[in-house]
Parts: sequence; structure tokens; C-alpha cells
Amino acid sequence: MTVRLQDNTAEQIAGRDIYNITSSNDDELDTRPLVPAQRKSLNNLISDIENYGELTAPELWLKLHATLGVCSINEITVSQFPIADKFLTDEFEAAKEKASCKILIHLILCEINDKDELKDKMNHYSKRQFCTSDLKRLNKMQLQNVLNYVEELSNLEKLNNQNLYNQTITLFRTQIKPTLAIFAVGFILGAIIF
Repeated sequence: MTVRLQDNTAEQIAGRDIYNITSSNDDELDTRPLVPAQRKSLNNLISDIENYGELTAPELWLKLHATLGVCSINEITVSQFPIADKFLTDEFEAAKEKASCKILIHLILCEINDKDELKDKMNHYSKRQFCTSDLKRLNKMQLQNVLNYVEELSNLEKLNNQNLYNQTITLFRTQIKPTLAIFAVGFILGAIIF
């Protein structure tokens, strides 16, 4: 225990010396090594991040050690645990965000596969809305917007194709003779010309 004497303005106000009795442990950092539960918590976060496949466990430990200024987990103290936990939680959130973005990009590419017109419209939309058509540069919310746009266009295209098919079938059913005459003339002209 230390006794500190403060004789500043408080002395003038109170008219006598004010003694603050404080424990010296409050001013120092807790230098005890991590308890097993804290070590397990850090290991669980590392394995969760590793499951997303961006970084391996040794790479994550190196980043954590560099952030804390230590060489191994044995040197991490109880007072450094909140910093380590926050760092790994942030890394986990970033890895989760990247994984979500990869899934969204995959869904977008599956939707526009072999559809050049749809791809051009998507690129135009992305450039207009987000100033880039590079999907890897977009964040999760922007990718969700692009996916919704592409799905709407794809659904409209399918609906238009279905309507065209239905209209053609209706034409054949209601106007059989004129339709057959048009096809016959077209077939004969095609055979003569080609």
C-alpha cells in the first residue's frame, strides 16, 4: 500500500492535507499468465476463423503475437486477454464477411452464367450504383443488391419467354388455318431461296 499526499487546490478548499490511500496493484497491469479458460477461448476463436479457410492457425497466432508484442501464448497475460479477444473477434467477423461475399458472388455468377445480355445489364447496374463492376470489390450489402437485381431480371426474362410461348400456343389453337398458311409459304420460300 502506498500513501500519497496531494496538496493542491483541495488543500486550499479543505484547509488541510488530503491523503489518498490506494493499492499499488491498481496502477500495475495484471501480469499473471492466461488462465486455462482464457486460453481455450482464444483457441476456439482461432479454430473458428481457420474454418473459414482464409488464414491458418499458425498465421493467426503470428498476427496475434505481433499485435500483443509477445512471442508465444505463454507470454500473453491476463491484462492482454481483452485485447487478444477483441482482435480475434474482429478477425472472425472479417472472415465471416468474406465467406458471405464469396457465396453471394457464386450465386450471382450462377445466375448470369451464359447470359451475356444479363451480364451486361448487371455490369451496368454495378457501375452505376457502386462505381465498379468488379464483384470482389463490393461489400456484402452491395452484393446482395446486385444479386436481387440479377434475380429480378432473370425472373422477368423467364416470364417474358413463358408469355411468348403461351402466346404462340394460343395463336396456333385459335388461328389454325392462317398460321399453317404462313408457315407453308415460309417453308416454300425458304426452300426456293436456300
